[in-house]
Amino acid sequence: MNLPAQLFADNWLVLANTVFALLLYRAVRVAPWRRLLGNANMMNALIGLLFCTPVFWHLNAGIHPGFNFHLIGATLFLLMFGWPIALVMLSLVMLGTWLYSGLDLIALGLNGLLMLALPMLFGEGLLRFCRRYLPKNFFIFVLLNGFACAALACMLMMFATTLVLLALSHYTWPQIQYHYLIPAPILIFAEAFATGAVISAFTVSQPEAVMNFSIDDYLTGK
Repeated sequence: MNLPAQLFADNWLVLANTVFALLLYRAVRVAPWRRLLGNANMMNALIGLLFCTPVFWHLNAGIHPGFNFHLIGATLFLLMFGWPIALVMLSLVMLGTWLYSGLDLIALGLNGLLMLALPMLFGEGLLRFCRRYLPKNFFIFVLLNGFACAALACMLMMFATTLVLLALSHYTWPQIQYHYLIPAPILIFAEAFATGAVISAFTVSQPEAVMNFSIDDYLTGK
C-alpha cells in the first residue's frame, strides 16, 4: 500500500508528516542502539533484512493509485529489533523506495503512520500483554506474536487505510471494496506466513539475533 500524495489535501499530508516526524524522533531517542551495535548476530540479521525488504516492497500488485499490495515486514522488524529500531529502519526503506519510484515525499508521513507506526504499536501492545498475562512459551511467541500478530496488524492497517480513503480521498466505498478489500485476504495471509516463517527460523537457529526473544524465558527448561 503506497498512498500517493494526489489523493489528499496538502494540509492533511503536512499534519501526518508532523506526527510521524515526532514519532520517528522519539524512536531515535529511545532505541537501544548500543545493544544492537554490540550484538554481531543482530547486526548481521538487520543488514540482511534491510537488503531483502526493499525487494518485496518493489514487488507490488495493483491497478489504481493507493490500491497496491506488497509485504511490509512491520511485525517481523518489531520482534527482531524492537519498535524504535524497527520504525527507524523501515522508514529508511520506505524513503529509499519512494526516491527510487519517484513518488512525492510529502506522502511519506501518512504512509509511515499507516504502514509502519500503527502495526508496530499494535504489535508492541500485544507483545507486552503476552509477556504479562500469558506463559512464556516458544509456540505462543511464534504463533501469536508472530503469525497472528502480523495478520491482525495487517487487518488493522487496512481498516485504518479504508477510513482514511473514505474520509479524505475521492474514492467511494464500492471502489475501495472492489479494488482493496476483496484482494486483502491474500496479503494478510502472505504477511502472516512470511513473518511467522522468518521469526521461527531466527528463534530456532539464531535466537540471540532476536531482541524480543530470550532463550532463558522461552526455551530453557521448557
